Amino acid sequence: MTSTTETATPAVDQSNNQTAGTQEPVSPVSEQTAEAQTDATTNESKAETASPKKEAVPKPTVHKTDYEKDTVYLYQFTRFATIPSSSPFCLKVETFLRMAGIAYENVDHQLKFRSKKGQLPFVELNGKEIADSDIIIQDLTKIFEKDLDEGLTEEQKNNSHAYQSMLDNHTSWVVRYWRYNNPQQFIDASKMDMKRITLSKLPNSVLNVLLKIGFKQNVKQVLGHGIGHNTEAEIYDFGKSDLKALSKLLDDKDYFFGKDPHLLDCVAFAHLAQFVFIPFGEMTEWMETETANLVAFVNRIKDKYWTDWEEICTTLELNTHLPKKELSPEKEEELKKEEQKKEEEKKKKEEKKRLQEEKKKEREEKKKKDKEEKDRLKKEKEEKARAEKEQKEKEKKEKEEKEKAEKEAKEKADKEKAEAEKSAAEAAAATAAAAETKTEEKPTESTPETKETAAEEAPKAEESSDKKE
Repeated sequence: MTSTTETATPAVDQSNNQTAGTQEPVSPVSEQTAEAQTDATTNESKAETASPKKEAVPKPTVHKTDYEKDTVYLYQFTRFATIPSSSPFCLKVETFLRMAGIAYENVDHQLKFRSKKGQLPFVELNGKEIADSDIIIQDLTKIFEKDLDEGLTEEQKNNSHAYQSMLDNHTSWVVRYWRYNNPQQFIDASKMDMKRITLSKLPNSVLNVLLKIGFKQNVKQVLGHGIGHNTEAEIYDFGKSDLKALSKLLDDKDYFFGKDPHLLDCVAFAHLAQFVFIPFGEMTEWMETETANLVAFVNRIKDKYWTDWEEICTTLELNTHLPKKELSPEKEEELKKEEQKKEEEKKKKEEKKRLQEEKKKEREEKKKKDKEEKDRLKKEKEEKARAEKEQKEKEKKEKEEKEKAEKEAKEKADKEKAEAEKSAAEAAAATAAAAETKTEEKPTESTPETKETAAEEAPKAEESSDKKE
């Protein structure tokens, strides 16, 4: 059973020559193979010329040339602070090795190597490479005669195969969909330290950006699988359906087929641990409510086969399962000196960092003060300009009000003058009219003076009349 997810992105699943979204150098395995074949041919030719009986020994085509017989050398991704491996396929192989009791050692290859198929994980055993997690388990089962499914019925084995296929080729894509579409949430949830994982001199911020770019490119893989054409809610529902099916199969048993763990338990643990220890989309909370037996199952396997889990997640060391080797006094002294040197370098770096931070702080404080002074001067200037503007507006308003008052007073005076002149003119006109009327009309009444004049003139008139007669 070969998983279709064997070429996933590093730090998530199995790799296709990519690390943190950046292109990793192609595994030198193929190059070494070619070189070995060339050297072997040359050696054989020389051997035939010099000594026909002597056969040339070909160079090993593995990375671990000083291997110990029957020790499995596992090449996988680096450790995480929340889980030994964020790749379910790497975790599956290592859990299998622990469950089967096979001696193994993790190789710290710093993400430089891939299998001849371009994948992680892969193993080397007795100078030979075995790639693909399912093939690794299949071959090691035969070589070491460690069949985890021993004692199962054919029906149980068929069920086991079907559920393993579901986990590898369907359930895992739900996890991958979330990680590829939410790289920052994945970084936060897994507490990933890209600088430590890649041993790069670039700052984490840059490495995280590169990881995000790589993850976004891998979205095409999700679309290519087919699951990516659905909505997020639909994809999560797919995952929940898978988990419910597993939960129903497990029921109230310790393991899927009873009291003893088998290969399905190994594979299920590797996948379910991704949901539990790198939570996303409230799936962990949902599992605790709807499939609590699966959460208990994960912890059961963890406690049984991963007693060094906390140490791994704290130290991020690859081989905490191996006994500490006793060192000679000379080696201890050498290591002690190296530790002291590292400590001194660490102190120097810390001191340098402290000084840099102090200078940075001083620059920031100066910048802050300069900004405050600039803001203060700007504010003063604005207040002064505002005050001047208000003063000008006030003066302008007062001037306008004064001009308005003067204008109204003048208009009032002019109006009163005009009315007075008009009244005087009317009075004069009335007087003149009255005088003219008196001249034209006879007086109806006589004054004493008129009467006297009339009395004086009456006799004269009579005399005049008598004379005429």
